[in-house]
Amino acid sequence: MGDVNINIKDVFKGNSILLTIVMMIPTSLYSGDATIILPTIFFIGIISGIIKNADMTDTLLSSFIAFLVGSIITFIISLIVVYYTEGGFYAIALIQYSLINIIIFTLLGCVGGALGYHIKDELKN
Repeated sequence: MGDVNINIKDVFKGNSILLTIVMMIPTSLYSGDATIILPTIFFIGIISGIIKNADMTDTLLSSFIAFLVGSIITFIISLIVVYYTEGGFYAIALIQYSLINIIIFTLLGCVGGALGYHIKDELKN
């Protein structure tokens, strides 16, 4: 196997992480219909992979960071809203549910980012 050189400056270069987080937060907060959230997160991952102009490692790491941070921010906002509107017991239930969502959203976003990288690579060639 070859060497994998990861340059942190290349991962954070550009606005792809910020744009992905900005796209993900309203989408995740407006998930009243749970059947549409997973395809939307996957589509945002594809867009994230297309707009990141780097190699595969940087694209995947950028997608991972963006979706992890976006999921955590969404979790915190949802927790505050549920705590003040519904109470503490609902907030505990939301914590259990959201920890699974953080993992699923991050993995699905990374898969979408990898697909977006390959789409961009095919369009470039």
